[in-house]
Amino acid sequence: MKLRIGLLVAIATAFLTGCASPPETRVSMRFGMFAEQGLRVGVAMSKLPKVGTSFPGADWPLSRVAATVANSALTAHAQTLPADDLARLKGDIAEALTLRGMVPIVIEEPIVVSELPKATSTARNAAPRDYSSFQSRYRLDKLLVVEITEVGITRPYSSYVATGEPKGIVSGVSYIVNLKDNSYEWYLPVSQQKSAHGNWDEAPSFPGLSNAYYQAIDAAREAILQPLAR
Repeated sequence: MKLRIGLLVAIATAFLTGCASPPETRVSMRFGMFAEQGLRVGVAMSKLPKVGTSFPGADWPLSRVAATVANSALTAHAQTLPADDLARLKGDIAEALTLRGMVPIVIEEPIVVSELPKATSTARNAAPRDYSSFQSRYRLDKLLVVEITEVGITRPYSSYVATGEPKGIVSGVSYIVNLKDNSYEWYLPVSQQKSAHGNWDEAPSFPGLSNAYYQAIDAAREAILQPLAR
């Protein structure tokens, strides 16, 4: 009996935890979402990660070291690439919201979502973190957040062996939280990877890969901004 009760508690806990997790897929922006003019919408962005390289599939310490050494020139170049167009996203989003009749409030400091308190909301599409502090501090109706988690060059590996060519990459998520009930009104995973045209292995400047990197940034910006455009 105790075992059965413990199992039921574990299942219930897992269910509740799952309900409080970010959605695995997108939450589409509903029609007429910006119909109410003059809403105060906060625009926040997490701190941009450093531009660099990643080698998914080289998961063991030694294989990770081998991949790092084999791609040292590529990493050195990637670390010189700017991410200015991503850094300007908040201003571009604010401009798009203004054209929709909203009142954007740009939040200057980077948002650290992991440090926000856990939410208790049971609303549909409830966010796992509590954003209410932004509502009271900035007198907001909604909060739009952009979290960029990876920017740079990625190359797939299977242990010690590269299984594909490097690509420019930008990954992250963009979403809108309704601060009345802490629910997602829009949730858009962003994952853009672009290949070099022609030969990519042209050290030390890697012009083909550099261009692919900028294309990934442009595609990520377009994915985030296009749904907000009037």
